[in-house]
Amino acid sequence: MKKTLKSLYQSVKPKWPKPKHDESDQPYFLFLLTPPNSGSTAIAKVLDSSPRTMTLTPNGEGQWLVPGLCSADRWDPDKEVDYSSVKAVWLNRYQKVKSQHSEVDVVIEKSPPNMMRIADLSSQFDRVSFLANNRDPYANCSSRLFRYHDVENVTLSSRQEILIDLARVWVERSRRIREFVEGGGVPVLTYERFCESPSLLLDMLSLPEGVAETISLNAHVKVKDYELQPIINQNQRQISNLTADDVDCLNSVLCPERDLLDYFDYKLL
Repeated sequence: MKKTLKSLYQSVKPKWPKPKHDESDQPYFLFLLTPPNSGSTAIAKVLDSSPRTMTLTPNGEGQWLVPGLCSADRWDPDKEVDYSSVKAVWLNRYQKVKSQHSEVDVVIEKSPPNMMRIADLSSQFDRVSFLANNRDPYANCSSRLFRYHDVENVTLSSRQEILIDLARVWVERSRRIREFVEGGGVPVLTYERFCESPSLLLDMLSLPEGVAETISLNAHVKVKDYELQPIINQNQRQISNLTADDVDCLNSVLCPERDLLDYFDYKLL
């Protein structure tokens, strides 16, 4: 019965809800333009260490508050989005938090599919800025391979197909990030540079006066299902899970993209 009731609730839950909100009460939005599994959660957690900042959800992805926004087609650049709904839901969440914590005036938003529609999305709000992020392709593809695919129970050919697809997706999204940087002047901080020197984050941010000074660069962060820990570069751990054949598969896609790798200071293995 519980399962049936839950299914019924999900079926009647509006795709594009429009809760009550005060249009004139808006925070400053910092959008992280980032692929998934690229270290953006750690960046967002550090930014959220300030009493003046917040995230819309525990993982920093406001897409999950709007059923229509996080549906299966969320990576489709031509997806039809009711932006008035997104605005209403996000402002409603912000205003609820602000009613309990009056000092909050900045929202950190890092839903990866935002990059597919960031111009229209960000135009809904009065004050915004952006920070781009990327991660080494081998570490990113390894993270996604072992987190989202049952690698212990797939054939070798299926594993190769998965890896090739993951590499192609990394290339597509990295090209889009480069467009933001070159065409829109968006600053970019890679996961590797962030781990090496977290203070670079504050140098690149555009935030309301006084916010940067309240961010703790020594904050311990909890990412996905890992333990609470200081900022640590996890690339080598992820890459070590790849076999030589895995690397060859990835290289079949990455080798022709040397210029793109060089742009983000990444090297072929």
